[in-house]
Amino acid sequence: MPDLRVGGAERHVATLLPRMDPTRFEPSTICIGDEGALFPTLTEAGVDAKALHCTKRQAVRALWILVREMRRARTDVVVVRGYSAETLGRLAARIAGVRHTIMWVHNAGDTAPRGRVRILTDRVLTRWTGAYFGVANAQLPYLIDDLGYPAEKVRVIHNGVDPAKFTTATDRSVLSEFGFGVGDPVAAILAALRLEKDHATLLRSARQVIDEIPNAKFLIIGDGPTRPELERLSTALGVAANVCFAGVREDVSRLLCAIDVFVLSSSTVECFPMALLEAMACARPAVCTAVGGVSEMLEDGRTGYLVPAQDPHLLAERLSAVLSDPVSARRMGRAGRERVESEFSLDRSVAEAERAIEELVAGLSVG
Repeated sequence: MPDLRVGGAERHVATLLPRMDPTRFEPSTICIGDEGALFPTLTEAGVDAKALHCTKRQAVRALWILVREMRRARTDVVVVRGYSAETLGRLAARIAGVRHTIMWVHNAGDTAPRGRVRILTDRVLTRWTGAYFGVANAQLPYLIDDLGYPAEKVRVIHNGVDPAKFTTATDRSVLSEFGFGVGDPVAAILAALRLEKDHATLLRSARQVIDEIPNAKFLIIGDGPTRPELERLSTALGVAANVCFAGVREDVSRLLCAIDVFVLSSSTVECFPMALLEAMACARPAVCTAVGGVSEMLEDGRTGYLVPAQDPHLLAERLSAVLSDPVSARRMGRAGRERVESEFSLDRSVAEAERAIEELVAGLSVG
């Protein structure tokens, strides 16, 4: 993969590999670029992990290092994720003689049109790709119709989290760190600050919520290129006093246990967000835009609410409804926790991944 910076796809790797059955699998990870913040999670769990520190201009060097590492480890299966890794990893596997290659896709669309070089490269490498793993059924039209991957090679394995690592108890003590009162109703979003996450719609909805609930607060967890623009928008909307940009945090579960409602406002390409699973595991109700695989996770009216993308008015209405009705909010939160335990546990996700990899190696049908 490119690196292990903080993100949903990266958290997926950091949680999946340490839980794989060591009597059947010997996982390892190679980051083509730098390590990233989640890299120590793997090394501390005993997973072999390396970072090549290669730039885009060093692609040839990275390719031959990958070939050498695959041959040294006598690799059986190569799994790739991320554009540079998808190309270099599959080429290296072909050169090194690795028989099985999997591309694990974590998006349900592209934020910008694919260039001709990428399209051609992907088309050539498809014949040497044994399987395409997705994380949501909503990806199937994108993977099969848009990208042209063979349907018989596509398999969906939902992400999962370990419920045992997330408490459902509420502890609001951390809120004072952001200048929030213990009694203030708090909505939080955990997402990289990028255009497709559409934090701007959330801020516009915050204006409407605050008009109705003046002490409502909004916690924005994460960082990214749109932060300066979002901070300016927050000021222009007159909500800056009620909004805190918390940046990247390592105590996510602690923050989730302090809030009243979790929110995602993505407009495109959202797939099967780990952040939403973590909020559900903490028994927090959620209000999210119905994009990608979110509707496969969130049951509208039972574990929270689904709203159309880029509709700040309806998003605000649903947020206000949850924040003003603690009894219903707690009921939705409990239902979300139960859904994680029954449908989206880490153990279940790992078992499905292990089975899919073994079936590929055994020559069984993937789809």
